[in-house]
Order: sequence, then structure tokens, then C-alpha cells
Amino acid sequence: MVQSGSAVFTDPDDYQAGIGIGGANGSLVLTSQEAFKGRLTWLKQRDLYLLIARESVPCIACFSLVPTRTFISFPASSNTALVWGGVALQFGDVVLHSPGERAHQWTKGASTWGLASLPSDQFAAYSKILMGFELTAPPVSRVLRPLPRAISRLRRLHAGACRLAETKPEIHAHTEVVRAIEQEYVHALINCLTAKDAYGNLVIKRHQEDIVLQFEDALRDHANQTPSVRKVCDALGLTNQDLTLSCADVLGVSPSRYIRLRRNVRRAATAPC
Repeated sequence: MVQSGSAVFTDPDDYQAGIGIGGANGSLVLTSQEAFKGRLTWLKQRDLYLLIARESVPCIACFSLVPTRTFISFPASSNTALVWGGVALQFGDVVLHSPGERAHQWTKGASTWGLASLPSDQFAAYSKILMGFELTAPPVSRVLRPLPRAISRLRRLHAGACRLAETKPEIHAHTEVVRAIEQEYVHALINCLTAKDAYGNLVIKRHQEDIVLQFEDALRDHANQTPSVRKVCDALGLTNQDLTLSCADVLGVSPSRYIRLRRNVRRAATAPC
């Protein structure tokens, strides 16, 4: 069954829950005092899932991807400053995510980004048909930089499919249309994933992300408290410098500011209506 639609959100939690329907679960922390407005447009076919996410203010998200699907993501507009796992993405980059990845994404202002996924077995099968060998999700996420014409085609197909989902959802009731969209999109996607790595080996960035995830989990385990950075470092066996440098790259803020931002989220959630 094909599902498609578009929705506008003013509550960050509802917005994040909408993203989670596609298998990218997580939490959202705003880094601006401005009012939040988000828009999600999605298309969910038998195998292929497409999403375009628009956010009006800068924010930090912690994502956890379901392990049974292979995900890619990318900046969908040239004025989007997007950082995934501590890597500042350029317009034209594509992230091929590792299975079941947990990682942070932060933006420096209003942003538009795209997400797509396929069941991992279908992804491998499609790649074998198109390339002659099975392409699987890497153990550590890769940031790829396809040729301009290849990524332009992928973005155009992604935007076009989501635009139809928003303006003419009834068209997806036609099996031939659904099949044509999926086949053309997957072909463009696989073509992009044959590109070379844009930043080389990301093992160091992954180590920083792992440090921040430990920090994130420690804060979540003590959600009703406001621990000091020193106490968190002592509990995790980290130096203040390691945590500070990792947070700067992965979150775009210091550890102490992230603690304050998370505290503000808790206060907003418990405030009376």
C-alpha cells in the first residue's frame, strides 16, 4: 500500500515523531529562541521510502536508524548548512549510512534535507542487477560526492516524487506510476553511490560521535537531574578536552550548553498548557 502526504508542525516532538515513522527515530533540540516550524513531505511505497524535511530554525537531532533498511540522506537546498556525525556536508554530498546507525545531525539555520531508504535485502538485490555485484551499507557511514549530473538527477527525482505526494497523492494509486517512480529513483540512487568518498576515512569522526553518544546516553539516564560536565566526564572516563572537542564537531555547541538546551526541552515538555 502506498502512503503519501505532507504536514506542517509547530511542536518539535511531533515533527520528530513524524520523521520516525520512516524508521529514523530520535530526539530534537532547538538551538534558537525563535518559534519552530517544520514541514514533512513523504512517499512510502512497497519498498522505497522518501522524505523531504524542512526546518525553520537551527537544531540538533539525535537519530537512530532501524537496522533492517539502508538509508541515504543529503542536503536538499544549496543554502542548507548541515553537519552529520561531525562532517560538514556540501550541497551535492550524499551520506550512505551504516546499518542501524546512531548519530547526530545539526544545522546552522533554516534547512531542507532529504532522506531515502530501502529494505537492505532489496537494496542489495537492486545493486546486483544494476552493477553486477551487491552493494551493502558500510560498517562506518560514508560521505560520497557524486558527479554533479548524477546528484542533480537524484535530487530532481526525489523532489518530484515528494511534490506529487503533496499535490496529487491520488496518482500513487496507479501501480504503473508507483513502479516507474521506484525503478527510476533506485537507478539514480545506485548511480550516485558508486562515487568516491568526499572526505576519506571517517573513523576519527566516528570516534568523536561515539563519545558524544556516551554523553547523550548519560544525560538521558539522568533526565531528572542536571549533572555538571565534570561529573559526566568522570563517570564516562573522558577528559574535558575530549568531550569538548567532540561536542564542538558533532553538536556544534559546548557540553555545558547542550546540557542547558536539553534542560529547556524538559521544561517545555512539562510546562502547563
